[in-house]
Amino acid sequence: MKTTEPNQQILVLQAANRIAHRLSKAQRVEEAIEELMREFLDLAAADEGCIQLLRPTSERSRRTLIRRGKSTEGLLKTPLDDLVTGWVVTNKQPLLSHDVAALFNFKDRFTEISSALGAPLTIGDAIIGVVILARSQKRFAVEDQQLVCALAAEISEFIEEAQLREQLFSENERLRQQVAARFDSHGIIGGSPAMKEVFAILERVIRTDGRVMIQGESGSGKEVIAKFIHYSGPRKSRPFVAVDCGALPANLLESELFGYVRGAFTGADRDRPGLFEEANGGTLFLDEIANMSLDTQAKLLRVLQEEEVRPLGSNQPRKVDVRIIVAAAQDLKTKVAAGEFRSDLFYRLNVVPVRLPSLRERVEDIPALAAHFLKRFASQHKKSLNTIAPKTIEILERYSWPGNVRELENMMERAVILADDGDAQLLPEHLPYEISFPETQREAFEVPLAGDLNHLLADYEREILIKVLRHHGWNQSAAAAALNISERVMRYKIKRLRLRPPK
Repeated sequence: MKTTEPNQQILVLQAANRIAHRLSKAQRVEEAIEELMREFLDLAAADEGCIQLLRPTSERSRRTLIRRGKSTEGLLKTPLDDLVTGWVVTNKQPLLSHDVAALFNFKDRFTEISSALGAPLTIGDAIIGVVILARSQKRFAVEDQQLVCALAAEISEFIEEAQLREQLFSENERLRQQVAARFDSHGIIGGSPAMKEVFAILERVIRTDGRVMIQGESGSGKEVIAKFIHYSGPRKSRPFVAVDCGALPANLLESELFGYVRGAFTGADRDRPGLFEEANGGTLFLDEIANMSLDTQAKLLRVLQEEEVRPLGSNQPRKVDVRIIVAAAQDLKTKVAAGEFRSDLFYRLNVVPVRLPSLRERVEDIPALAAHFLKRFASQHKKSLNTIAPKTIEILERYSWPGNVRELENMMERAVILADDGDAQLLPEHLPYEISFPETQREAFEVPLAGDLNHLLADYEREILIKVLRHHGWNQSAAAAALNISERVMRYKIKRLRLRPPK
């Protein structure tokens, strides 16, 4: 125990004794969690708290339980609980923060929280859960952290041995994976006006079961937003199931969505529930719904109206309770006008429209996104890169990013991988040539219809070398690296073509 005063140790032991006694009598999961939470709230004088338990009972099943403290609509109504859990699990140490907005790269959120605390529940070296506490005014002190961590250490064994452990730690592995995904919420980073509008809508919609239609370009983060809505909302403890409607033929998509019974078609040797049944109680995310055939649209409309599915080959409907979130890269109103998308289905789905801006519409967010990706990939690939040069930021902000956030993410990983082990700063020469010199900024070369080929090639090569050398301040090493040639070859070409830097 890491408390510093004898009377603190007594407080912790007394609380642990009460918890052990009450756990032995608890008959329901809710009772056990409430007893745990009450002791932690009282011990640290917290305004609100929750416990997330992340202990697998087998390779395929685990459950995350979240139970609030004094208020279910207060400080922890945001995804703060998941972010703190992700931080503690990732860093394998307790968290005490007096500025959670800055810690998790949010500018306009968590402002009502003056202090947050996260303490791991551990069995051996494994973290089986996290205790999360928050205050709205007075900050937690180091002594508060010591008390909470000490109590967490005392009760972990009680939780492990409690008669209710099979109930506490049973369900789908997907939930724990999504805690990590929510902690790594790079697609939600942004303080630009365009993203603030998105956040304003999300703050309202996540507390409801309303259907959401997300429209945005490919790579802009539509599935990230869908997951954010689900895992911040009332169905967060239930499944999130995603399907790409454009990746499957119509007949296969129907069997995936609605399921089938044995003998429904050749090869159907067993009953198989569809994704609607798999997502029952949770959320079904239909990505690229514009690619769904009209026949499948009609069947989807019936499911939404009747709230039941009929597997292929069966006459018996099955009731389902599923929240629907859809996404499209195309303008669905245009598809409706062209007769390629059912208008009645469109209005059923378009309850809350969310337009996700492209990256070029939120240029202000590029530095924060790039820094986030740099930190993640530098850690992943064990590189020493930790900052981005101002000139590099200028280049990133100037590029049009047709692939949006996904393209930026992939480019940053490539730059980190190709950087030298000793590099500490991401420089322009680490960027791909197409980023430093996008097509719209390259000077067009006049290609003659006749002439000596060797001379024409030399002129073309001269233009390329001058442009790259100029970009790198006539640093021959950097220019050679950008063109993937050796410095010796670069010096030879400069000499042969008689290139000179401007005076």
